[in-house]
Amino acid sequence: MTMQTKQKVQRKPWGWAIVSVACLFMGSVQGQQLSRQSQFVQNPFLVNPAFAGTELGTFASLSHREQWVGFHGAPSTSNVTLTTSLPNRFGLGVAVERDDQGGAYTRTGIELAGTYTIDLNNQDAVAFGIGLMGRNTRFDGSDLQLWDMDDPAITGAVESSFAFDSRFGLMVFGEYYQFGLAVSNLLQTPLGLDSEPTSSRNRGVRHYALTGRYDYKLDASWTVQPALMMRFTEITPIQLDIHARALYQNRYWGGLGFRQGDALVMTVGAAFQDIQVGYSYDAGTGAVGNLSPNTHEITVSYVLPRQGAGFSRRGLGGRLLDRNLIIRN
Repeated sequence: MTMQTKQKVQRKPWGWAIVSVACLFMGSVQGQQLSRQSQFVQNPFLVNPAFAGTELGTFASLSHREQWVGFHGAPSTSNVTLTTSLPNRFGLGVAVERDDQGGAYTRTGIELAGTYTIDLNNQDAVAFGIGLMGRNTRFDGSDLQLWDMDDPAITGAVESSFAFDSRFGLMVFGEYYQFGLAVSNLLQTPLGLDSEPTSSRNRGVRHYALTGRYDYKLDASWTVQPALMMRFTEITPIQLDIHARALYQNRYWGGLGFRQGDALVMTVGAAFQDIQVGYSYDAGTGAVGNLSPNTHEITVSYVLPRQGAGFSRRGLGGRLLDRNLIIRN
């Protein structure tokens, strides 16, 4: 087994098509190299670097995910992100991540991303983002219980390597919708672990992520927000996340989701002035879910609004420009 396998009144009628078209692309699911997030709507920067700067202010977020609770050495992921809007439609984003994929294999990285936004008309815009990241990969084979004691890929040593890579993102958005495409591991940099004898394996593989969200306002208090994310690589089929949440007065929400072949997802959250707190529980539906269906994820975010002309307050961290462009996370 290689490391590859060890791992968002008048609305646009085509907005719903963004959500429904993904249902045409369902297939079996295999492991991917990048970490996953159930609350991808609350912090889109983790999926797409183009999000940085689309919030009119500074957006800070801390998230932690514990999978397979009850198993010793179960996977866990922690992220800290900071995005901010700059003058002249530029944006900046920073992310720090530690991804522990079961004790023996861990990845720690930092990313710096820059974005630029172009107005398309009075309501829509497109943002482009590029991120440069450095990652340290560590593999500890000293305490593994192996099926094959003669596996040449497992030497029992502790290995560590550092490499650079990059990702690209594009996001088209308007007052009630958001649609994005992101490509990670653009350079496909090798992991640099000596235990892998061939140069064609255990390298970063390009990951593609398509995301979409549409905000359907039922009345003055209630909004329904369907969202999706499709992730796939050049060697693995599509993994599909479908999620919908109901928001009350843009400050309290609850939602249900489905990750194909993996889990049912339940989310709740609230916004207290500029602080947002979201929690998700994944009930596993696969083979591992029969043994330990418990996966917990919590995200705490803080929005420091930009002061000045052309900015006004909105719930859930949204900021409204004088040209009616809005992103709600």
